[in-house]
This record gives sequence, structure tokens and C-alpha cells, in this order.
Amino acid sequence: MAFRGLMDAAPVAAFVKDADGGYVYANPHLLATLGKHMGIDWRGKTDADMWPPDAAALMRSNDEAVIREGGPQVFSRVMPLEDGPHTVLLVEFPMPAGDGRVGVCGVGVDITEYARKDEERDRLATAIDQATESVVITDLKARITYVNPAFERVTGYKRGEVIGKNPRLLKSGLQTPWFYDAMWAALTNGLPWAADFVNRRKDGTLFTEEGSISPIRDSSGAISSFVAVKRDVTQERALAERSTILARQRALIAETIRGLRTGDSPEATAQAICRQISNLAGVIAAHISLFELDGSAAPIGFAVAGRADPILRKPPSQRSQRLYDRSIDGPWIEPWTRDRENPYKKLLTGLGTNSTVYAPVRDNRQLIGLLSVDTDGSVDTSGVAELLPAVVEFADLAGALIGRDVNERAEAGRGRDRISSIIGRRAFHPVFQPIVDIGRHGVVGYEALTRFDSGSSPEVVFAEADAVGLGHELETATLQAALEASTALPRSAWLNLNASPGLVMAGEPLRSILAGCSRRLVLEVTEHTAIENYAVFRQAMAALGPKVKLAVDDAGAGFASLRHILELRPAFVKLDRWLVAGLDSDDARQAMIVGLRHFAGATGCRLIAEGIETESELAVLRALDIPLGQGYLLGRPVPVTAPVAA
Repeated sequence: MAFRGLMDAAPVAAFVKDADGGYVYANPHLLATLGKHMGIDWRGKTDADMWPPDAAALMRSNDEAVIREGGPQVFSRVMPLEDGPHTVLLVEFPMPAGDGRVGVCGVGVDITEYARKDEERDRLATAIDQATESVVITDLKARITYVNPAFERVTGYKRGEVIGKNPRLLKSGLQTPWFYDAMWAALTNGLPWAADFVNRRKDGTLFTEEGSISPIRDSSGAISSFVAVKRDVTQERALAERSTILARQRALIAETIRGLRTGDSPEATAQAICRQISNLAGVIAAHISLFELDGSAAPIGFAVAGRADPILRKPPSQRSQRLYDRSIDGPWIEPWTRDRENPYKKLLTGLGTNSTVYAPVRDNRQLIGLLSVDTDGSVDTSGVAELLPAVVEFADLAGALIGRDVNERAEAGRGRDRISSIIGRRAFHPVFQPIVDIGRHGVVGYEALTRFDSGSSPEVVFAEADAVGLGHELETATLQAALEASTALPRSAWLNLNASPGLVMAGEPLRSILAGCSRRLVLEVTEHTAIENYAVFRQAMAALGPKVKLAVDDAGAGFASLRHILELRPAFVKLDRWLVAGLDSDDARQAMIVGLRHFAGATGCRLIAEGIETESELAVLRALDIPLGQGYLLGRPVPVTAPVAA
């Protein structure tokens, strides 16, 4: 047969099968290729005798198709050979047999290497199509010949809209012509170009791509096209910029803290914080206000970027109340309006303010003030929104640094108002407790004490008044009331008045009060309050005149009883209640009182025992020759409207 003669020497696989599918011819190339599959005795074997079921079924389907169609057919099949799967291109023809039946003959060519290259191209194309990076290919004239789906997602342009167009349709106009001149100079000289591209999407929004453009060379080495691979880094660049801004903001906060000095007033601290905030990008001015007891806002810091510190101006009450009410809910941003109530309206409008960022200043969650930052950005820009965390952080810093002083100041203000109210309303009244001659059981004097209408402890109220700087005012008011009420007491009795060393040494206020009193007076000075300069105190006492004697109160309870007595030479020394309590059953207390009695005799003063509450205590004091006594047993403190012991 001519077919056999031609195929015997051909470098392709050739075969002939009879109508039953049995091999009647196989050329040397096929036998060499299939090796043990064909075997030595291959004549009459079918594909089912040589191949696994799947491969045999494919070959049988080929033969059936050729016979059915009655003409040549082309097939591509993957066959399992000894060294692995091979892709074979088969061309089969029908071959009539002498008995009227039809067999097949065919030629096969191994195209495995070509198939692999096609698969690689397919894989590459699939990878490019599925890549998250944009891929753009242009010809030498910069006309787009290919874009992948990622390009469509990022830019908003469909492939059909850009094929044949120049990539300049993406230009944002934000990069200079020189940028593109340098890029094309590099590419046309065969060099790659890597840079960030700020481009514009189809909808007009800007985006940033990190891109690399490279020349593509043909088999001769000549540049035939260009490929650009770009990655959308808009968010990354924004985050990096935000990170840089945050780092700068925190550096400013750290610098603010380093710049503060120990003992700085809240005003100095607030001003330092405002100056630092005014250095932030986009900030025009910063001011801090404190909310006072009545809800009004009192400015304590105001700085304008690049200008001298403006004069602080208090806003009207309506604006203060609005800011206070809004601050309760937390930080906020609002557009700038030419609010007539804003005391800095003209200044801030002239500086180009577009929005204001507000952050409450708190101390342990308690609202104490407000930080306001005026910016040149509008409320819908990202820059203003990104500024808000920094403003909140500065507000927290302000609260931490000045909160304690502000609260102490506020509490002092409340205390001052409370004491001023007590003084103004005379919300107190004097009571008088008799001082008794223990030997004769007769009243020789009265101690004036103060009771407050609120029921508060006198010791606590006087301490509070002293803490807020109104100690002398409250003392003089209560002393004046006591002197006025004492006119109803027996003229023969002297009057003991309690006075602090500070009031005595202040001179004039006390002298004026006591000057109009004809009664014998004794000033009781407690040793719980230190006397820094005894000489000055003695001079102040002498200036009150001979009618005013001195008593040292609470002897035995303080830190300098004996020194007080030696330095001041008082007319009376009052023994504290703790020495008298349980005296009848305590030998040590009795011994101490005996010692104090001898000491008093030697220094020329008289002892007054305080806090006598039992007959047994009184009996022991009488036996110890203590001349004077005072206590609930002898008479309670009562107003002059009530009967007093005579």
C-alpha cells in the first residue's frame, strides 16, 4: 500500500485498524514510541488491549466518529506514556475493507511541548486577569492594547472604552509635565520607570497608584511595546500620611508636657497647650474655657497661629450655656458661622475659619471646660475629621494637667460662697457656758461659743472659712454677735472669747470690736494653732488694753503647752477635757494636774478645768485645789434668751 510505504520512513506515528478495531499496521515510529504498550505481538490487538479504560474509550470514540462522519477527523488527546502524559494530535481517515466493512487509518504527532507553552500562556493570561494589580499594555505610540479586569475595577473604565486610547486619560493634573517627560525618556531608552502616580478615575475621584512601567522587547531585542503594573495604594498612602500626622501630634503633646513647669497655674498650662495646638496643620486658633459654678464659660487660654496672644474675652451667657449643654454629649465638629455671640467673630472670620472642632475637658469624668480649635478646612473634609482625635487627646491632657487645680479652685469658690453666705445672713448665733468657782459654786464668767444654723460643727466651719481666706471675717462676725448678746449677762461676770492668733496679730479688726465693750474680757487662744512670732503676739495683746486678759486653751492637748504659757504669761490656762475625763480613777492624770497646778502657781496664772461631767470628777478637782471649772455638770452652753446661771 502507498500509505504504508510512505509512513514506514515518516517521523510520525501511523497505524491502520480493521473494522473490528484491531491493529493491522503500525509504522516503526509508532512502535518505538509506544514500546511495551504495543508489545511484540501487536497485530490484531485493540486499544482496549493496550490502554487503560479511560484512554481506550477515547480512542474508540475517535474511530466511531470517523466511521460515522465518513471523512477525516482531527483529535487532540492526552495519552499516558511511560515518561508521563503526552498530548497527541491525531488525524484519522476511514479505510474501506474488502468485505464492505470500514476500518480506520491515522497519523499522530506529539505536540506536548507546544501544548505546554499554550498552557503557560493560558496560565499567565489567567493570572493577569485575576491579579489585584492593574496591568496595562501599550504599543510604541502609547496606545492601549490590553487592560486587565483590575484596571477596570480601579479606574472605572471598561476595556472597550480605553483600547486604542492614550493612558493620559487618567491624568489628574497634579503631577508636573516634567514628571512624564522624565518617564518617557527612561522608557524609550529601554529603562524601567517606577513611581507613584496620582490619577483620576472615570467618576472624577483621585487615587494613588504605585506603578512600574517596563519596555517589552521582541526576539530581535527591539522595543515593541510597554507594560505597566500598578497597585492602588490610596488607602496606604492616606494611612501613612495619617501616621505621620499622628506622630507629629504626639510629638507636640510630648513637647507641651516637657515645656510645662512645676507649679504653673491652670492659665499658664492652658495657654501652653493652646500654643502647641496652633502649630498643627490646618489650625487657625485654639482656646480653652472653664465652666464656672453658674455654668458660664471663662476663657483661660487662647492662641492664634503666627500671631500674638489675643485678649481673653468671656462669651455671653447664652453661648456659654449652649456650649456647656453640648459638651455633656462629647466632642463634635460644626461649620463656622458668623455667630454674633462669639467674642472672636471678627478675628476668626478674617483668618479664614471654616469649621470648629470641640472637645470637652474633663477631670475624672467630671466636665470642667471645653477646648475649641478653629480650622481652615470644611466639616466634610478628611483633614478636619482626622484632627478630631488629636484635639480630644489635647483636651484629655489639659484635664489631667489642670483638673486638680481647677476643682480645688472651684471647691474653694463654692466654700467661699458658702462662708460669705453664712456671714451675710448671720446664719449663726452665740451661746454661753458658765465658768464656775469650784470652791464657792458661783459663776464668775462665761465662755462665748458659736452655733451654726445648719447644725455644722463649729470647728469644721471655722476651718473651712480659714481655708478659703475668710477666717478673720467669720471670726469678727461671730465675736461681734457674741459681744452684742453678752449685754444680757450679769455685769459682774467676765466674758471669754475665742480668737485665733492670726486675728489677734492682725490688730485693728479685733481692737475695733473690743473697744466698745466695758466688760472684763478674756481671749482664749488655742494651742492647736501655731504662733510663729511670740514677740509680735505679745505686742498685739498689749495693744488691746489692760481689760483684755489672755487664756491658753486646751492645755495638755497640743504640741507646745508649756512654751505657750512661758512665752505668753497668760492669766488663765484651761485644762483639756482629756485630762479631766476619768480623773477620779486615774492616778497618772491626778499627778499631771498637780504638776500643772504648781506650774501655774509659779507662773502667776489660774487653772480652769474643762469638760467636768460627773460629781466624782468635780470632787477630785476640788480636792486638788483647782479653782475654776467648766462643763455640762456645771452648765451647758445656751443662748442668752434661755436662763443662765447667776
